[in-house]
Amino acid sequence: MRRAVDLARRSLDADLHVIATRDGGELRAFLAERVDAYGTAVIAGGDGSLGIAFNVAEGRDLSLGYIPAGFGNATAHLLQLPRRPEQLAAVLAAGETRHLDLIRVAGRLALFAGVGWDAIVAGRYAAAGARRLRGWATAIIRSSGELLHRREVRVEVDGEVVHSGPIELLVVGTTPYYGRGMTVNPGARPDAGQLMLRVYPGPAPRLAVEAARWFLHVAPGPPGIAGTSVTVVALDDRPLPLQADGDLVGGSLSWEVSVVPRAVRIIGAWS
Repeated sequence: MRRAVDLARRSLDADLHVIATRDGGELRAFLAERVDAYGTAVIAGGDGSLGIAFNVAEGRDLSLGYIPAGFGNATAHLLQLPRRPEQLAAVLAAGETRHLDLIRVAGRLALFAGVGWDAIVAGRYAAAGARRLRGWATAIIRSSGELLHRREVRVEVDGEVVHSGPIELLVVGTTPYYGRGMTVNPGARPDAGQLMLRVYPGPAPRLAVEAARWFLHVAPGPPGIAGTSVTVVALDDRPLPLQADGDLVGGSLSWEVSVVPRAVRIIGAWS
């Protein structure tokens, strides 16, 4: 990551601004105070940091770039970013941008959101210090008991009920990828003007099979459902945990998610 930053700075003749924080509000304020002086801002961080930058870039004449420096780096797969620092710096220097459709949930822009078990894992991973593979594995193990207590929900897409019953998790967004390149929501696109929803009802053994499919890039069992808005309502009075771009947002008895077409511009290795 440091090599990529150094090479990108030289290629772009860029200024460097550094902050060490896990507070999303602090990062957002830091970026908002600085980006108006620039036409391009390259974010070196994880998906959550880039997600904060999406919200800062909205409504500004600003192009974003990304140097993946987190654990999951789901967006790097969407942008087709090379891993070698020299090649990544070349992509950033070329500066080929496209608009991305995003989703909005709880007042926040994001590429993807998850309701249910993955949000629990995301929260425990962050609370324990986000210690990469070891921390991720530990968060999964500590959250395994939650898989035995599925949540009862009603899910609507554009006002039509598409699921009523138990879930382990559901995903909604404009990218097919989760962290580490897992293909959790195939068919989702950042240029279609709509979002894609998938409901994973479980139970746990079935979800384990689906997880294997994600890693192997095999189409999952549940179908994708396209639309412009999603409503998720708890039927058992238990708050539904939600994560956005890998960061735990919180818990609520209901969530509203909508698509925001052409929300930001971002540099990628577009093919």
